[in-house]
Amino acid sequence: MTYKHSFLTFFLLCFSLSVFAQTSEFKATFIKAQQEDKQVTVTLSNGTTYVGKVVSIDEESAGVQTKDGVFNFRYDRIQNVRIYNPNDKTTGWRDNPAKNKLFITQTGKMLDQGSGYYQNTYIFFSNFSYGITNGISIDAGFSMIPGLEIANQMFTAGAKIGTSLNSTFYIAANLKYYKFFDIEEGVTSIFGSITYSKSRLDLTAASGIGLAAGSSSDVLLILGGQYRISERFAFISENIFFPTGESESTALVSFGGRVIGSKSAFDLGFFGIEETLVPFVSYTLKF
Repeated sequence: MTYKHSFLTFFLLCFSLSVFAQTSEFKATFIKAQQEDKQVTVTLSNGTTYVGKVVSIDEESAGVQTKDGVFNFRYDRIQNVRIYNPNDKTTGWRDNPAKNKLFITQTGKMLDQGSGYYQNTYIFFSNFSYGITNGISIDAGFSMIPGLEIANQMFTAGAKIGTSLNSTFYIAANLKYYKFFDIEEGVTSIFGSITYSKSRLDLTAASGIGLAAGSSSDVLLILGGQYRISERFAFISENIFFPTGESESTALVSFGGRVIGSKSAFDLGFFGIEETLVPFVSYTLKF
């Protein structure tokens, strides 16, 4: 067997094991809900969410009694399953399609395996992200500024790895490369982030450095969060602190909101530094 075939076999084995583990997790949640006589919230791969009581479970699917009747949900078409808590109505809400990021930077949360999104910012900047597994994702982006040749556009590429410590804490590490317009030397950023998530609230703290031309920047600090006031809307704040000297720093602060759809999110906010305020507009489409 050649090296190429060995690598392909190893990749397919890892992928199969990941799918099997996810299917087992879904099935275990259905079994637990049925044993405890609790309802479940089922989110399908197309973003549709259902709430109901588990009435049957087999090797390939689970039957759920919803307000619209009984549906058999195949495990391979499910994005997420969680037990519904009647005392916390947020457990019946649709997933946030952009749950793994603030306006710009990444949180400690990861994309679900096999899911991804396209993000467009200011019309001229595009970014794609995809979850290879529940703990590994990749992304790439580019600018489309009129008048600039392809070689002079901005390009990015990155990877993220993370996991959940428990039901409320998530950690991740992010590596990203930036090629800025006609500047020959690229910049690489390395960031670590941790997110506390409870019901409506997500709080994120992150820090990292930039690397370029054999030198590194001082450590940056990011503090942010989002609070869902309803199933369809969340407040967001993202604040980046840049060291400017000994015991001094400059802050890039932001505030705004996110309109949440079943497979899309629209962000509108403002970034401010000192007395300058710049509007921020971005659209995310999940696939």
